[in-house]
Amino acid sequence: MVPMDSEKLSARTKQPGHDQTFARAEQEFLAAAKTCLDPARYKVVEKPQDLLKLFSAVLPSDRDLGVQPDASIQSLETGRRFFVEVKKQGPQGNAEERAYKHHTVQFYETLRQRFGYSYHPFVTVFCDSLSCHPRYTRKFSYLLEANQYFLWQDYDRDLLCDFLHKRCQDWLG
Repeated sequence: MVPMDSEKLSARTKQPGHDQTFARAEQEFLAAAKTCLDPARYKVVEKPQDLLKLFSAVLPSDRDLGVQPDASIQSLETGRRFFVEVKKQGPQGNAEERAYKHHTVQFYETLRQRFGYSYHPFVTVFCDSLSCHPRYTRKFSYLLEANQYFLWQDYDRDLLCDFLHKRCQDWLG
């Protein structure tokens, strides 16, 4: 396969970033989380900024770097929280591969040092083909820890609520 040069890439009608259909999945998640979690007990935050400066600058000319998950869920009683990344894709793409960065040994350690929790406070919710196509789902149990991901098939709110309630119960108190 011959790589595309910049002129050919620029000529494409569909550029990276044009597909914004992921926004629907993120909004569906937020609406479901806010509906199923008791607002007197849990705070659901869209695009939390808690991790934006997670990776400290090394040189004086650098700036801190980080990640911005799609949501966070925090217990109003204990203050503990976890972060949620929602990934959707059709039968082609690399959203699944991009999700793995939040589930590496070193990222676990980085968040443990930051928060001191006994659990890894980051989950990935997989939607559309990522939730049901064996090309993706077969790998998850080998690459991701149990309870760190959820296969949200058909945007079934009851199933998602069960997952969120279990995470809140086990992690947030």
